[in-house]
Amino acid sequence: MNGEVYKISFSAFFADLGYQAVVASFPIILVFQFHLPIYIYGVVESVSYGVGLVFSFLGGFMADKYGSKRVAIFGNLLITLLSFTGLAQNSLEAIGFFLSGWFMRNFRSPARRTMLVQVTDEKERSKAFATLHSIDFLGGLFAIVYLTLALYFHYSFAEILPFTAIPILISSLLLFLARPRSSQSTSKRSGRVLGAVVIASMLFGISTYSPGFPIITVTQSTSRIYLGTLTYAFFLGSSSGFGMLLSRLKIGDYSGLILGYLVTSVASVGFIPLFHYGEFGLYPLVILLGIGSAFAETFEPSLVSKVSGQNVGTGMGVLSLSRGIGYFIGNSVMGVLYSFSYVYAYGFASLVALGSALTVLTLVRGK
Repeated sequence: MNGEVYKISFSAFFADLGYQAVVASFPIILVFQFHLPIYIYGVVESVSYGVGLVFSFLGGFMADKYGSKRVAIFGNLLITLLSFTGLAQNSLEAIGFFLSGWFMRNFRSPARRTMLVQVTDEKERSKAFATLHSIDFLGGLFAIVYLTLALYFHYSFAEILPFTAIPILISSLLLFLARPRSSQSTSKRSGRVLGAVVIASMLFGISTYSPGFPIITVTQSTSRIYLGTLTYAFFLGSSSGFGMLLSRLKIGDYSGLILGYLVTSVASVGFIPLFHYGEFGLYPLVILLGIGSAFAETFEPSLVSKVSGQNVGTGMGVLSLSRGIGYFIGNSVMGVLYSFSYVYAYGFASLVALGSALTVLTLVRGK
């Protein structure tokens, strides 16, 4: 990996070091601080992904039109809006700050992926995306560690979350220092493959519910808030570690996607029999969810970069768009089903993840 890959990857590290603490705090703030019902949290998450998908597509399109670096830096700077969530005086203010910053995160992501494509050759693309994912999620892991420690020592969200703006600003500086090349990809466009990946990613988005749901599940099972937020640390840590392993292994894009989707399906269904076993039963499932995420975040953008032709930014935007549609549907359904029983919610997620694997299997058979 060249130095530019690490600049972009460590930009992701510092971004997650900041805003992932807000992501883990948000369900706790809404459900346990402002006492909103869980289905409202599900609706808010659906809006964040549903409206955010428009920002994702727009960010990818503008990356092709105005330059990936410029668009990535602009969106990254505005992610700092998330940091004000802890200062909210009521649920509406918390939702407003969270959504505005999250939309900017969506706007930034396709452009940052395009920057990574611009500094790598096609043969090292999956390794580069695995490296990005690993270092990215490592920052998120550290964010959850300091958040959990601060909550354990009884610091409030208002005292913790405003400081998350600092690493996000460092992240923006690293993007500024990166030097993407003007050329993007010499690959031929394959609409058939791109379409299949988009469909599979949308289904995976439906099955990949917000991490807030496992956080709520563990908090309910253990009656300890800090164990709930620690759930996210296990997810991010396992995903980061496995992403680094993927950067060293030679796995085909199609095989990687199928494995990731199957692991996610197994992990989701496991929440049903293990709910009453507390953190000892639930944390291993969260680790499996992290591994499934590492597979998807490595091989989905790698494959899209190879079949998007010269419009890599738009291809990444379409990928984020399809995942956003899935998140919008999935979190809405999860919120409603969870209001009746966690059994229905996690059973639904498992079946849809299995559908993602079958979609890619059909593609491989057809190929």
